[in-house]
Amino acid sequence: MAAPVETRPYGAPARAIHWASAFLVLSAWLVGSTMDGFPRGGGRELATQLHYSLGVLVLGAAALRVAWRAISPPPAAGGPAWQRLAAGAMHVSLLVLTVALPLTGLFDRWARGRPVTVLGGVALPAPATIPGGRAWGEAHEVLAWLLLAAIAAHVAGALWHQIVLRDGTLSRMLAARPRPRPAT
Repeated sequence: MAAPVETRPYGAPARAIHWASAFLVLSAWLVGSTMDGFPRGGGRELATQLHYSLGVLVLGAAALRVAWRAISPPPAAGGPAWQRLAAGAMHVSLLVLTVALPLTGLFDRWARGRPVTVLGGVALPAPATIPGGRAWGEAHEVLAWLLLAAIAAHVAGALWHQIVLRDGTLSRMLAARPRPRPAT
């Protein structure tokens, strides 16, 4: 067996953005998938505003992730080329979905002439006339399920690395110190 290869972890800011994004996305999905079950009135309005607020925070976290990656590229990953390619494709997919999903939610409201209020009363007016009507809402729902599927695949891949390969990949996002991993 070859000597272990040092696998550098992600830095604290990247880990914080990652886990905050995960929390925000899952919270937005949970609220969004249950808010129509609330009776009309104050409770539903509060849930709706919470969903919009979480969506805007998801969009902000995605922008922060892009900015952080631009100034602090992630540590190099090990493993075969196909694994690095698959991981890169997954990360791009997750990023695109975390941008597209909140945007389609905003466009849905604006295209139907409805207000968007977030964070306890901050109004987000439409930047321009948005055509498309309810098609944006349909796209928003499809993207929500696609993001959930991508998250499930991402988690499955991380667990596969942790449990089957035991290569330290998951530890990169959990720990602050390097973990040795077997050479490939």
